[in-house]
Amino acid sequence: MSDGSNLDAHSFDVDAWIDGVVRPEVTVSLYPNEPEYTARLKEITDQIPAAEKTSPENRGLDDPTPESLRAQVTELTAEFEAAALKVRVQQRTKIERGETLDAAITAGVKDEQEITAWLLSAACVEPKLTPDQILRLLRRDESGESMVLQLIAAADSLDSGLSAPFSPAPSGGSPA
Repeated sequence: MSDGSNLDAHSFDVDAWIDGVVRPEVTVSLYPNEPEYTARLKEITDQIPAAEKTSPENRGLDDPTPESLRAQVTELTAEFEAAALKVRVQQRTKIERGETLDAAITAGVKDEQEITAWLLSAACVEPKLTPDQILRLLRRDESGESMVLQLIAAADSLDSGLSAPFSPAPSGGSPA
């Protein structure tokens, strides 16, 4: 990464640099806690230790091998992954958050959860989630609540800004 000393102050195009800055975003994978999936996964993984202890000559024709059980886990995990909803959450500026808050208040929203749903909806860019969808997910069950909390954590993390891995050195004079 350049320290900026190679830039020609007279020819550097600040506008092009600003236009090239990409807004921070993250993708959050939402997995509903489906009891059938977790039960099936536990059933398979619980069989692995016994299958590992059974020698091939003592294994019955219908007894699974550790390899076949691991393959089932891999397949089940892939199915679960394919069923996840991947939501792109994008950083909003303070001005944008203020505009969203003003819009919610203008719409008559007073409940704190609903205001949070409006703010979160503005940050979820793909797929676009409406405040009503976020509230439905939140109120669905504990799994839904957990998913909304994941989205909130992602948005909060982005809104607090990304930390730089360094502190620039002073360019002369005494530090403030």
